[in-house]
Amino acid sequence: MAQPITFLQLTTTPIYNTRAVARETGVPPDTFRAWERRYGVPRPERTAGGHRLYSERDIAIIRWLRDRTAEGMNISHAVMLLTSALEERVAPVAEETRGVAHLVDELVERLIVFDGPRAELLVSEAFALYPFERVLLDIIQPTMVEVGERWHRGEINVAAEHFATEFVRRKLAGLLNVFENSAQRETIVVACAPGELHDIGLLFSSLFLVRRGWHVVYLGPQVPLPDLLATVQSVRPALVCVSATTIETALEALEVARAVTSSFPQVHFGYGGRVFNLNPEVRQQMPGVFLGADGRSLISTVSALFARPPVASHESPN
Repeated sequence: MAQPITFLQLTTTPIYNTRAVARETGVPPDTFRAWERRYGVPRPERTAGGHRLYSERDIAIIRWLRDRTAEGMNISHAVMLLTSALEERVAPVAEETRGVAHLVDELVERLIVFDGPRAELLVSEAFALYPFERVLLDIIQPTMVEVGERWHRGEINVAAEHFATEFVRRKLAGLLNVFENSAQRETIVVACAPGELHDIGLLFSSLFLVRRGWHVVYLGPQVPLPDLLATVQSVRPALVCVSATTIETALEALEVARAVTSSFPQVHFGYGGRVFNLNPEVRQQMPGVFLGADGRSLISTVSALFARPPVASHESPN
């Protein structure tokens, strides 16, 4: 497995054109070209014909600036912090850098003691070191699992668990706003089942979808069935995704599935969540398609789903 890398350890070989950078970062070319003109970052090289070519380091820097501005930071302040961070890393660049497990451990420790600023720095470092989706699946998601487990074991109180959850929710929601304007594909409605309060997994799913160009209508936790049906009637999505984490909310999701598939047979229906991952037998009662245990499986399943027409009617097994 490749070792993690800092900004300074990323290659500066100019190989990516402007279109590739925009695709990899979700940042419009006009935006990062403006950063280059005003602040000197990124620093692409030019071909003999005058076209810009960007390096892996340039892409990491653009991602980092994207995330800071998405959180509300002024771009000039973000560049100042970036410059300071790079200067501080010049001396210790040869030191061994931290791996994913270390980042998870430290992020957990910072969150459970309400240290938001340090947690923020750790998340920023993670996005600088690793690909976007690996940060979500291998750092942020395991962090939330560990926080939840510590709460269940009585090692932390509800306040600490809530702080960690809200920190991650704000981060994911901010990233969702960054990517949602680049939709080029079909509309997908995503919602928690009625009574389902846990929406972190749903935010993960939404981010994976918007980064692949789908237009996501995110409804959040505990969406009442009549309101969900009214939304489907209004926006006419190609797919409705519903999440549940407990047996109780899985039963609510079952009612949603039956209502959507009977009222809107032309619309695909998909479902997912912790309860379906841990109890595969629960899926046997559900109309529609199980979307997978994580974001990578979700994308594969949704892509395959759109490759075939929806079934005219769905009946759950007796």
